[in-house]
Amino acid sequence: MKYKLQNSIAFKVSQTANKLNNDFNKVLNNYNIAPEQRATLEIIQNDKDINQTKIAQILGKDKTTICRSLTSLEKKGLITKSEIKNDKRVNILKLTKKAEEVLEESKESVYEYREKLSQSLDKDEIKMLFSLLEKITKNV
Repeated sequence: MKYKLQNSIAFKVSQTANKLNNDFNKVLNNYNIAPEQRATLEIIQNDKDINQTKIAQILGKDKTTICRSLTSLEKKGLITKSEIKNDKRVNILKLTKKAEEVLEESKESVYEYREKLSQSLDKDEIKMLFSLLEKITKNV
């Protein structure tokens, strides 16, 4: 029996995202960090004035989910939060030395995983895939 969801763009994108996330989880398992947590650390590393709201926007997640993720990263000793003097609702996030070590140790594995994914498509296909995904994202 063929289900209609097999012809659904949302289902196929979700199925692909789940497969990629599961595979990437295996890559990061040795570093005791989840893909979204590593992405969050990478974002913090590259933006010194980052806060929870900006991370939520970049990752396309709600603030509550990001708050939970940041709390987990803080408990693992990977980030610190410091309040802005005039606004206690906003925290500036900083990586700890331990986080920098995790990012450095996992860098090669992450690079290899990303390269492996890229090799299944040529440059034009990658460009088209990004374009199509952005087009879908703008319409939802």
